[in-house]
Amino acid sequence: MLFLHAGSLQRVQAHDHPNIGRLLQPRDFSRLADTLAAGYSTAVDNDGYKGVDFPKFSKMLASIRDTLWGELPTAAQLLQHAGFTWPAANESGEANPLGPPHPMLGPAPANFLWVVVPDVVADARETYRYFQWLHPAMCDLPLAYAVQDGSGDVGIPWDAPNLRCLFLAGSDEYKLSSEMAEIAAAGKARGLWIHGARCNSAKRTRHFASISCDSFDGTGASTWPRLLPEYLEWASAPPPAQQRLFL
Repeated sequence: MLFLHAGSLQRVQAHDHPNIGRLLQPRDFSRLADTLAAGYSTAVDNDGYKGVDFPKFSKMLASIRDTLWGELPTAAQLLQHAGFTWPAANESGEANPLGPPHPMLGPAPANFLWVVVPDVVADARETYRYFQWLHPAMCDLPLAYAVQDGSGDVGIPWDAPNLRCLFLAGSDEYKLSSEMAEIAAAGKARGLWIHGARCNSAKRTRHFASISCDSFDGTGASTWPRLLPEYLEWASAPPPAQQRLFL
């Protein structure tokens, strides 16, 4: 698995390791272009554990787009990324009053993994509502959906354009539940990246590996950088001999 470290590029480079990447967030958003150019897998969180700071988050999205494309998306581009068809000329042959759509933005670099859409901790219903509200404004970017407590009942927006990742969030109890494991398996079957959030022990890492997570993050290595080699040791451990199977 990859360990996505919420620390500086300098620290990631100091621990040059095949299982390390970066997890950027609004309060520590730096050197995205340099990180991608150095070849590190990079993802972006919304820093929403204590509530999303939307002005700061919006500023970060603008910085990401400027780094990737040097421009912000137009309304026409967002409509197309969201799966809507740009209106054609009417039946009388008059030109479309909205004009032609702008060319689509190109794909993000392969090592730019995803951006987590704002969510509400341990509340699947509000998280789903946030996603329905914000997805059309973010769908030019590769996106992660935060799986929160109750997602089995509320559902997952599987068909949302540019959904790339399931971000396994929620309470500690929910992370270890069979429901979470089943959702992760369904996401993996659909070709989504699976990420385990807030993982700060070898036991939790083994659990995430057993449900086929591709990456995990943990605040312990950010708070106490001396622990980073331990997290990388967990990341590079072979997967459990017996994978848990959920049908």
